[in-house]
Amino acid sequence: MAGWIGALERESGLHVPLAVREWYSVRGAVEWLARHSDNILVSAARLGDPINGLDYLDGGRLVTETDSQYCWRWAVRLRPPRYDGEPLFHLPEAPPTTLDEDPPVWVIAPDDHDPFEKLYADRFSTYVLTSVWTAQAFGKDSFFTDDDRLPRQALDTLRQRYVELPTTYAWACNQPCDAVYRFTGPARVMIAVQDETALYTFVATDSKQELAKIRAVLDL
Repeated sequence: MAGWIGALERESGLHVPLAVREWYSVRGAVEWLARHSDNILVSAARLGDPINGLDYLDGGRLVTETDSQYCWRWAVRLRPPRYDGEPLFHLPEAPPTTLDEDPPVWVIAPDDHDPFEKLYADRFSTYVLTSVWTAQAFGKDSFFTDDDRLPRQALDTLRQRYVELPTTYAWACNQPCDAVYRFTGPARVMIAVQDETALYTFVATDSKQELAKIRAVLDL
């Protein structure tokens, strides 16, 4: 794996952040996640390759994943965008002056030659953690509901009862969102939120009592 990334750096002249290197150095990790995800993950051997005619690497972006419905791609910035004239990418904030070894992850529209970025995860390690956790957490027997009103204190109550994982933003399975919240403990809970609506809620637990408690908190 390190050989592929080393070749990418030599050919592109760009630096691949350490967190990205570590993820791709774990033998079989990307392949495992690909088998347990509906999305299309980029293997180490294909990192940096043009996708459907778009050379994201030329714009300083390393794409790692594509949504199964081809709505978004996940990418990290390998260098600040060029500012000689019109910017290559529209940025929601100024680019960092130094490269981060555990950089944020952004989602970009796959068919747009001038893609607009939205922040998905504050760190690449957060992107990996939440992706693996989600793939492990929920199965066919998980409780699921969607388009529910989210009680005002529900998230705070869950934070008191469970361990909260890092938050992700902008995209929730197949639709835009404000944020996705994940909690682990006697049950695993994942809630995608837009304004005051729980776009979807997943709960995985073997305990009927625990599920009943969570449903009461969420007024389901």
